[in-house]
Amino acid sequence: MTGKFATLALATLILTGCGDSTDTLDRCPAPTHAIHEIQGSDWRSPLEGKFVAVNGVLTHIADAGFYLESLEPDADPDTSEGLFIQSRRPPTAELTPGTVVTVSGRVLELGETRDTQTAVGEIDRLQVCGPPRARPETPASLPLGGRDREALENMRVTLEGTSIVTDVYRLDEGRFRIALDRPLAQPTEVTRPGDDANRLEGHNWAHSLHVALAAGDDAVFAVGDELLSESGVLGAAGRGPLLLLETPAHVLHQPIPRLAAPGPDTLRVVSLNLENYFNGDGDGSGFPTPRGAETPAEFDRQRARLAESIAQLNPHVLAVQEIENDGFDAGSAAEDFRADLGGATGYRWAVARPRQDRVGTDEIAVGLFYRSDLFEPLGPAELLDAAPFDLLNRTPLGQALRHADSGMPLFIAVNHFKSKGGCPEQGRDQDQDDGQGCWNPARVAAARSLAPWVQERADQLADGFGLILGDLNAYRMEDPVQQLLMDGFHDLTAVPGPGFTFSYVFRGEAGSLDHALSTRDLVSRVAGAGIPNVNSIHPRRMALEPDWLGASDHDPVVVDLRLIQASTSD
Repeated sequence: MTGKFATLALATLILTGCGDSTDTLDRCPAPTHAIHEIQGSDWRSPLEGKFVAVNGVLTHIADAGFYLESLEPDADPDTSEGLFIQSRRPPTAELTPGTVVTVSGRVLELGETRDTQTAVGEIDRLQVCGPPRARPETPASLPLGGRDREALENMRVTLEGTSIVTDVYRLDEGRFRIALDRPLAQPTEVTRPGDDANRLEGHNWAHSLHVALAAGDDAVFAVGDELLSESGVLGAAGRGPLLLLETPAHVLHQPIPRLAAPGPDTLRVVSLNLENYFNGDGDGSGFPTPRGAETPAEFDRQRARLAESIAQLNPHVLAVQEIENDGFDAGSAAEDFRADLGGATGYRWAVARPRQDRVGTDEIAVGLFYRSDLFEPLGPAELLDAAPFDLLNRTPLGQALRHADSGMPLFIAVNHFKSKGGCPEQGRDQDQDDGQGCWNPARVAAARSLAPWVQERADQLADGFGLILGDLNAYRMEDPVQQLLMDGFHDLTAVPGPGFTFSYVFRGEAGSLDHALSTRDLVSRVAGAGIPNVNSIHPRRMALEPDWLGASDHDPVVVDLRLIQASTSD
């Protein structure tokens, strides 16, 4: 709705004497138009470009102007009673919320999309014509379609119903997003790509709203928390409406997930995207790194938070993505991370090492670490580096392990499929507008190649016990994950019914990019699996308590396996 503000002439401010609010209208100059006449019932004002004079009560002061609402609203629910008054300078101290003013200037439409913001700018007169009075307040509730939002544009509203935080990515800038009743699901997390996913995307838009914190409010909260204070002006920012809160946010926080330690006869396998673990040259220099930390201090903080997070998870085996691909010798990121694990858990750890020095050719790689007091490797790690893992999808790493005490074998394949970024403008890998993003065929090809390899190695090395872990860059109902299911693998973190699990939040929509899928033979050994939301729901660049929350932008995937075959009834 809003675009870049034009350079405006400074308004002339004329202050009148104060008196009773009962004679406010008598002392305001006669307006040329009512606010609802300027707004009209369409997307743009019927008076766009014309000079007008309006009266109203000031409801909210913003950085680039203030909001004005009608003193005498009409009965038409399709016409808004609010205007944005555009000004280069903030109003003087005499202008406070509740002040009654008259303004004259040109009618403008701010923004380049259909849903512009109706405003009055190029102000040549601004007059206080009455003492403060109660500001109007209009009840509103989600969902709000486009026409509903247009009818409330620039008005002071109070949202009714339960509002749940669904996006905190820009909370450090005072911006977040709320949804009705629950966080929004990525459409392709819960429905198949195509028409159904696109309809759900529209549903998500109508059932959510962007919000700005009140000035000076530095509240910290997470996706899933409930917002309790929701009165403000429905203003604008960027490409859509923005609810401008008037008072500090009151938030009901959800409890921090706590993961029980694995049982004595349980093997815990965890997968985690490390969000670019780069250690420079391994000797305190080499910063800024190509993808990770900018300074040694930033890297030290990153590794400390990751180590504490992993200590909370209590893994026996840890699969990782986005670790610097610089080999396995002293000074490598893999060696530094192995030391981190030892310090965090108090146990000895080993890294799965292939015969090659690097895992593929990309700057980042996957990796596998395991407690060396519990497991022995069955040969070196293996790489699946043929097409389609030679260019786009990162090279998978597989390692067969044997649990020393029970003798249980397990083949684990760690993966990181092609991301949805850097879209081509043409060809089969371009975005097909079906909800799956670009490079979907590349990810499908990776799934088709990965499945038989994992099944074959599991059968040969681990009694059929195979596990696919990693960031597949595909949500649960998208083609790559569905391909693995068709090839006989079982989705261990899916939940029945209308609910859903998620490991990542993008633009306020949550879904699982990170997965755990098992071979058919391993299913009977699965004691439990899940995704604790300790990272993805938290804001970036803000202090969190405890400090290990938000250590990555992805949540971990946790799989507990029974070391002893579960008994079955006759």
